[in-house]
Amino acid sequence: MSMENAIKIYAKDNDKLALKVTKGHFSSDRFHVNYYIDMSSLKMRQSSAVAVAKAMVKKYVNRVELSKSFGVSEEMLQYSKAFATKRTIDTVICMDGCEVIGAYVAQELSSMGFSTTNAHKTSYIITPEFDSAGQMVVRENIKPMLKDKHVLVVLATAMSGHTIEKSLRCIESYGGIVEGISVIFGVVNEIEGHPVNAVFSVEDIPDFRLSDPKDCPDCKNHVKMDAIINSYGYTPLD
Repeated sequence: MSMENAIKIYAKDNDKLALKVTKGHFSSDRFHVNYYIDMSSLKMRQSSAVAVAKAMVKKYVNRVELSKSFGVSEEMLQYSKAFATKRTIDTVICMDGCEVIGAYVAQELSSMGFSTTNAHKTSYIITPEFDSAGQMVVRENIKPMLKDKHVLVVLATAMSGHTIEKSLRCIESYGGIVEGISVIFGVVNEIEGHPVNAVFSVEDIPDFRLSDPKDCPDCKNHVKMDAIINSYGYTPLD
């Protein structure tokens, strides 16, 4: 298997936004999967990061979006936009190397009229630390950016949701108010009662499979492991 055999999966509402996926047998830290999903360009290429950010923010406003094509007046369009953007976001927490996307998310939120309670009228963008047990660590200088703040969590993936679940509890334990979870690719639809707003989902890769290592069909069929993967990349196994 070669990573050069990757195919592109295009977003339903943006043909310039694509995931690169490679079918095979891969091991992450907790699961085995049958696709490696390469998000490098989406996270690190400026134009792609902007497109991802716009797609993420759109998830929070499209439920009340109106269009002039339906004969809606300009006044009503402005009213609907104001109504759609009443959610408050003070802090964007970025994980899985999504800091660039997170910064553009904050910019897009501001341009769409999302409010903030921060005195400086702009959002904090935080990359948290994690200890060896996978628990989020919040330093003293970061605590004020969480306490009583409305928080949007931005990640690369939501697979089982267990890691995100722990992070949400940590955010809430420091007084943060979780307003949303945005991911590039999501398997689960909800975590701790919060909808997972995914740019791409398993609907885009219908045969995507997430398995416990002891129940992995490829392992049971003695299929060679292709690579060790995480949200940052892959290490091939020769």
